[in-house]
Amino acid sequence: MELPWLLVYTSTLCCLSDVVMAVAREGGPSLPPSSTSSLVLGVRREGDQHHVFPAVGVEDRWAVDKKRKTDKDEKEKEEAMWLAAMTDTPPEGHNNTEILAQVGGEATFTCYTHHLTDDLVTWLRRDDDQLLTVGQQVYAAEGRFTATYSRQNKAWQLWVKDVQLNDAGHYECQLTTHPPVTFVFTLKVTQAEAVVNGPSEMHIEEGSKLALECEVHRATSPPVYIFWYHNSTMVNYGRQNSLQVEHDNYTSSLVVARVRPSDAGTYTCDPHLATPANITVHVVTGKTPAAMQHGVGKVEGGDAVCCQPAPLTVAGVGLIVCVITNILPTSYLHL
Repeated sequence: MELPWLLVYTSTLCCLSDVVMAVAREGGPSLPPSSTSSLVLGVRREGDQHHVFPAVGVEDRWAVDKKRKTDKDEKEKEEAMWLAAMTDTPPEGHNNTEILAQVGGEATFTCYTHHLTDDLVTWLRRDDDQLLTVGQQVYAAEGRFTATYSRQNKAWQLWVKDVQLNDAGHYECQLTTHPPVTFVFTLKVTQAEAVVNGPSEMHIEEGSKLALECEVHRATSPPVYIFWYHNSTMVNYGRQNSLQVEHDNYTSSLVVARVRPSDAGTYTCDPHLATPANITVHVVTGKTPAAMQHGVGKVEGGDAVCCQPAPLTVAGVGLIVCVITNILPTSYLHL
């Protein structure tokens, strides 16, 4: 009665063994050692006892298959990273990124490497093939270049201070990987300048209101300061009660409520990191044109127009004619 049961048991074990071997040969899903250790390849009968021996080589094959799967996963992950590098890089990391800076200011290039952990980056200037930095080591002859790595943002940055006009051009960020990855940046440099609205020379009567306005053009950001000078003396923080200076981003205004003769002269608008601008102010006092005092050929806005005397040998003649013109009525001059 025991023989049929033994045959069934033996046949079942053999079938399970054949299934395991077939799966291994076909490269199917592998089983961990804890699962395969209970499988058998066959049954050896010795008398009335049955000895079961474990499968041989299944654990080794599982380890090999696991390594292959790991390698495949790593390769797929690496390919996904490279794809992200070429398609999903932030705008600051795309090729041909344009950086705008002004003379005397700073320029910052940002090379994102979120897909490459913290691999070293080499910065070059493409226009003259100049090596600037490798990692954080600076090779540029000038001390205006600095390379830093932000582990938090996973980005390499190249800093250029005291930017000059000849710094404009193309810069390259090279990632030391295989294959190498390169990002190209274009630096444009502008020269900011101050412009005082109106003519470069003006005449104003004593007691009138003087209002000057200065604008800063081609600046990449509002200037840190805009200083006003009157004949080389800064007046932003002066003690004159009638003079006020106000700023608003890229503009600055200077107002003198009641002009006095001492307010005549040259006014200069001098913003930070920008070329200054000048304007000359002449003050007309009463009926005596200030132009005679400052040597200007013509003054408008007074009661009379007086020409500067020509450099004759008899200088008094010109002065007499000018005085007569101011004193006598116009009707007498046409007689």
